Amino acid sequence: MGILLIILGLIMVLIPLIERVGVRAEKLHPIIFIGRRFDGVFVGTSPLLIIVLILLYLFLFMRR
Repeated sequence: MGILLIILGLIMVLIPLIERVGVRAEKLHPIIFIGRRFDGVFVGTSPLLIIVLILLYLFLFMRR
C-alpha cells in the first residue's frame, strides 16, 4: 500500500511537467482523469483510482 501511495504521489508531481511537454490533462479520458480550474488553481482526481481504492478497502475489510 505504501509503494502505491509513493507512485501516486510521483505521478501527481509529474503531471505539471508532462503538461508543459504538450500533453494536456483536459484531453485525457474522463475515467482516467477529471480536472477543473478554480481561480487559476487546477484541481483534479481520477475516478478509476477512487474505484480501485474503494474495492481494495472493501476487500481488506471483508478479509478481516
